[in-house]
Amino acid sequence: MTENNQQRLLDIITMASAAASSHSTASILRFTYQLGRSLYTPLTSRCNSIPLPITRGPGFVLNSDVVDVLRNVRQVEHYGGTTTSWMNNVTTANDEDPTIYKVGLPEYDLPLVNTLYNYNNEKDASTSSSTTTTSRNNNSGNQHNVKNTKRVHIQEDSIQPSIAMLVDQVASHLEDDLNLHEVCIAGEGEPTLRMDALLAISRTVQSFNQQQQQQKQQHNDSNLARQINVRLITNGLCYSVPHLGYSNNNTNSINSNKILLPKLRYTILRDLIEAGVSRLSVALNTANRHEYDVLMQPACYTGGGMIMTDDDDTGGGNDNNTDAANNASSSSSSFPPMMPGTAHDLICEFIMDATKLGMDVEITGVDRPEIDKVEMERLARLLLSVAPKNKKKGRVGRRSVVRWRPYFD
Repeated sequence: MTENNQQRLLDIITMASAAASSHSTASILRFTYQLGRSLYTPLTSRCNSIPLPITRGPGFVLNSDVVDVLRNVRQVEHYGGTTTSWMNNVTTANDEDPTIYKVGLPEYDLPLVNTLYNYNNEKDASTSSSTTTTSRNNNSGNQHNVKNTKRVHIQEDSIQPSIAMLVDQVASHLEDDLNLHEVCIAGEGEPTLRMDALLAISRTVQSFNQQQQQQKQQHNDSNLARQINVRLITNGLCYSVPHLGYSNNNTNSINSNKILLPKLRYTILRDLIEAGVSRLSVALNTANRHEYDVLMQPACYTGGGMIMTDDDDTGGGNDNNTDAANNASSSSSSFPPMMPGTAHDLICEFIMDATKLGMDVEITGVDRPEIDKVEMERLARLLLSVAPKNKKKGRVGRRSVVRWRPYFD
């Protein structure tokens, strides 16, 4: 990289960092990023296992705009809006266009959690009991006027960025980007820890698709028949999450005692399908159930993860989300310990259940030297073999049933 381009790159990063630190509200920040024709929407920076980007290795880098968005989510959720610097993580840049560069994620210093909510309280103190919609908010920082997207009722939880803000940004892309093919719910954290937000975004896309079909019939215009797929990238541990990741305010899936029993785990897949999620990408990573515990440190009730306690200092400010996460771990202490290897078993069960229901399930792994890829492929083929007959062709029959992601030393 030339000296001029290096200086220009540093100037760009300095200006971006200064701009982010000059605003204290989450409303002006971006919480979505685009890769190709896919729009990615992170819901949280918290995770109940080693975050999937971290599993790609210490040398894994992302486009700077992707890191910007992931950092924004981490800022408003954990650090209370304080800007965290990633300038020293810059690794490469394009000599022809210094604005395009790749960076590593900031060090992940957040304890692993098994829930985001405090179920000891009837409602989180910071949670509004009113229902909001996807209509534009004056504080949204987005000047686009989405006139056509059908409003979807939203019940907020206690987490930032707010569900309404996430839905607002997704709705803007649906209206403005005619080349958009897919909305992918994924990020640094685990999206199934925040099921209310996940379902609200998926239902927004579902509503958009339905409206496109109606306009096609009314105007006889095939250009209006654009259908957007919804894909969920997950570690597959949702069956182990207390209350299956639904917030205190979600009364549709929680019984009078606010406890979701294991026999009601189908609730997740039922809600995902009804909300329009058609594709799942599940990080199984290994065929060995005990090796999984070592690689991923699942924070499942106990597991191998660093489950947060009330005494943990996460380094955050006075943000309500930090308090909620602290209280959440104590509220889940009544759950029995999980035996070693059980986390892997639950992922396999989740994959099979989703496959039986006809969902398009992709099993992924990271191509690490110690992983037995042959056994992993064999297990993946077995899990996907329960698919309905009309879904098996092209799935189990293809040469590799696992999508192997490269590992970066």
